Amino acid sequence: MRKVVIALMAALFVCVGSVSEAAEVDHRSWTVVHVSYEVQEGDTLQSVAETYLQKNTYGKRDIDEFREGIRELNDWLLTRDLQKGDVLRINYWEKVSK
Repeated sequence: MRKVVIALMAALFVCVGSVSEAAEVDHRSWTVVHVSYEVQEGDTLQSVAETYLQKNTYGKRDIDEFREGIRELNDWLLTRDLQKGDVLRINYWEKVSK
């Protein structure tokens, strides 16, 4: 019984190591894009988030989570709304061309 448990634990460590290595390789295929966007007349935080969420190619992201990410990068948005001429910092993931 003890040998079986040891063999199962060894197999588990090998599997976990393989999954971790695969995840690292996948992560290197992506890069974070940092942009500055000047707010135009009629823009809302929602409309800007929708535009840049479409550029995010890392995988499906929730619009609410993406919009709140923009708000966190631009903490002045916690005290007031967007105005024409404001500059937003926006980050999103993009696949690296090989």
